[in-house]
Amino acid sequence: MQSRKSGRSGKRASTKTRTHRSRAGRTGQERAAGSYTGKLRTAYNAGYTDGALLRKNGYTSQSGTTEAKLRMNERWTTRCAGRNHTDALRVKLLSEGRAYADGFAAALNLPRGMWQPIAMGKSVAAVVLSVPGMNPSAINQLLRLPLQEVIVVLEGGSEGEFAELRAVPEITIMQIGESLGADVGRAIGARMTRSDIVLFADGQSIIAAEQLALMLSVAETGADIVVADQTPSLGIFKTWDEAARVRAFMNWSLGRAELLANSVELLPHAWSRHGMETVGVSTLAVPPMAHMAAIQHKLMVRSCSLSKVRKNKTVAIRGPVGVVSKELSLGDHVEALQTAMRSRGPRLAFPDQVRRRAAAGGTAT
Repeated sequence: MQSRKSGRSGKRASTKTRTHRSRAGRTGQERAAGSYTGKLRTAYNAGYTDGALLRKNGYTSQSGTTEAKLRMNERWTTRCAGRNHTDALRVKLLSEGRAYADGFAAALNLPRGMWQPIAMGKSVAAVVLSVPGMNPSAINQLLRLPLQEVIVVLEGGSEGEFAELRAVPEITIMQIGESLGADVGRAIGARMTRSDIVLFADGQSIIAAEQLALMLSVAETGADIVVADQTPSLGIFKTWDEAARVRAFMNWSLGRAELLANSVELLPHAWSRHGMETVGVSTLAVPPMAHMAAIQHKLMVRSCSLSKVRKNKTVAIRGPVGVVSKELSLGDHVEALQTAMRSRGPRLAFPDQVRRRAAAGGTAT
C-alpha cells in the first residue's frame, strides 16, 4: 500500500515537474506572441517560422533591417497568393500582416511593430518633399513599409536639416537649392524612380503606415491612381469648405461625380507607372491638371477609405491633407477645366438634349 501510494505521489510529482518545465521552457516564439489569438496567432507563428529560416540561412544584424523587411514581405506575399483581395479582406490582411511581421522580427531578435507588410508583387517607391517643419516621424512611418526607395526632395534646406535627413537610413536625398513648390518637388522626385507604383506622402503630418499600406494594396490590384477618401471628414455638403467644393465641381464636370471632393491635390495618393507616363510626369507639378488628364485618358481612379484601418496604438491616424493655398488651388482648377473644355467642348460631360443651338447660328455654350 505504501509502495503504491509512493508511486502515485511520484507520478503526481513528475506531472507537476513536467508542467513547471513546460511553463518555464516556453519558447521565445510563445512568449513573444503575447495576446495574439486565432488567425493573428497563426500569422505570428508563420512569421516566426519564416524569420527563423532566414536566420538559419545566415542573416545577421550586420545584414541590415532593410533586407530583412523586404525578405519578410516577399514571404508574406507568397503566403497571401490566391486569396481574394476584396476591400474587406485587405483590412483584415493588414492586421494579419502585422502579426506575421512581429513573428518574423521576433525570430531575428528585433522589436515588434517595426514593419507593416503588404501582399504585393509590384515595386513601390515613396516621394516626399522636405520643407521647413518636416517631421522625421512621418518618414519613419514610410520606413515601416516594404518600399524599394524613399526619395526625399530637400528644397532649400539648411545644413542642419540635411544632416538630420542623412541620419535617417534607407532614404535617398535630392537637394534643391531654390524654392520650387511642393508639387514641382514631387514631380522631380517621381523622375528619380522607375518603380511600378509611386506613393506621394506628406512630410509634415504623420500618416500611419497602416493607412498607406491600404492605399498601396488597392494600387496593387491595377488602379492607375488611388486617392484618399476624405468624404467622412467633410460632413454634410453645406459645411464643406470652398476647396472641397471646387474639387467636387471638377469631378462632377468631368463625369466622375462619384469621386466627390477626392483628388490627387491631397496627400497621400499613389500613381501607377502607367498612369504617370500616360499623363506625363511633368504634369504632376500641377495636381488639378494631372487629375483632369487622368480622367480625360480614362485611367482607373479609385478612392480609398483610410478610416477603415484599425488605429495603431502609437500613431495618430490622419486624413488627407492639402499642400497649396486656396487661391493657387482655385486657379489651377480653373485652368484644368478650361483645358478640358478646349478638347471636349464647352459643356464637357453634359450634352444639351433640349436646345438645338446650332440652328440659332451661335456657338454652343
